[in-house]
Amino acid sequence: MKSGSTITLALALALGGGAIAVSPVLAAKEKAPAAKYTPAVQNAVAAAQKAVQAKDTATAKAELDKAKAAAKTDDDKYIIGAVTVQNAQAANDQAGIKEGVDMMLASGKAPADQQGTLLVAQGKMNYQARNFPAAEQAFTQAQAAGSTDPDLTALLVETKAQNGKTLEALQVLNAGIDKQVASGQPVPNEWFGRGINIGYAVKKGAPGYAEIAAATTDLTKKWVAAYPTKSNWRDTLVIYRDMSALPADQELDMYRLLRTIGGLKGERDYMDYVEASYLRFPAEAKGVLDEAVAANQINLANNRGANDVMNIVKPKLAADKASLPAAAKGAQAAANGRAALSTGDAYLGYGEWQQAVDMYKLALAKGGVDADTANLRMGMALARLNQKDAAKAAFGAVKGPRAQLASYWMVYLDHPVTA
Repeated sequence: MKSGSTITLALALALGGGAIAVSPVLAAKEKAPAAKYTPAVQNAVAAAQKAVQAKDTATAKAELDKAKAAAKTDDDKYIIGAVTVQNAQAANDQAGIKEGVDMMLASGKAPADQQGTLLVAQGKMNYQARNFPAAEQAFTQAQAAGSTDPDLTALLVETKAQNGKTLEALQVLNAGIDKQVASGQPVPNEWFGRGINIGYAVKKGAPGYAEIAAATTDLTKKWVAAYPTKSNWRDTLVIYRDMSALPADQELDMYRLLRTIGGLKGERDYMDYVEASYLRFPAEAKGVLDEAVAANQINLANNRGANDVMNIVKPKLAADKASLPAAAKGAQAAANGRAALSTGDAYLGYGEWQQAVDMYKLALAKGGVDADTANLRMGMALARLNQKDAAKAAFGAVKGPRAQLASYWMVYLDHPVTA
């Protein structure tokens, strides 16, 4: 069984009842020329506002009820809604706040600079009431209105997820993160955790799974770029592995990156890596086992499988390594690059990075090999040689199914593990 992600997944949504700013209500003699108030409404609203100021919320509510009964124009509805919000806030009446906000928005008279605030408030109250479709609509409109509420992206993501729109939720989150980064603003760690959780929870084979997996892995790359801890890197690669259903050869390359970032953890990680490598790359398998023993993750005396592998690979090493110079010479004379690619892989397993690079270059020059494999592994060796630009060029040349892993390597080159 594969080891799972250790991500702590949470989202701090700001759903509290903060004050909602509304425009001052005009008294009867201060009527704005552009507004059309019914006189009875204007008088009742003015009386209600005086009652609010006197902290007499019951009288204010009675006056507002009169105003509602007399309302005829959109201006009437807006001003009644505004004072309803003021009175409900004074009375700590959440239902009243919602009623007032809904009236202000429905009137169509809310000023442009107030639209975003009102829509976010409406969305939060609908969210609290678990009316997720209405909450999503309000948050979407708030975004279109240019709201700068710092919680809006997270709230819209959450409501879309609650409404079963997983891919849309991830797309909104990715776009929000890109906007934050472009503006130089830090992205809350919780955004990444919640988004990854939304995508990771989708079962393989579900409608749109490939697109959801791609959007989730995009999030993981942005996550380790922003927070490149060892734990985050490990979780990122585990998620990539689990959501991608990697063939054995590509999974081995994933473990090579996991080992590079120091992310192997637990007996299962080490043994998966060893089992994937020991038949073709005995030195690499032994190196991984040695690291597992040194880290107290595997005890050879108690782990029969690990001990059996060690007994298989150790006797092979001397002859295997001694054969490499002849293999490299044969690759030079070969008609195509297949022998060079195989020899480069062998050098890679021994950690002889420059020799591996030379063989991969030869393989590409001679042709007849999978160029994506050769470029990916050449990039690995160049990265281990600290030749960052050359490694990026190699990784950048990788196309097809290996391109995702190559892109993780490029993120690693720019954002190595911090702790």
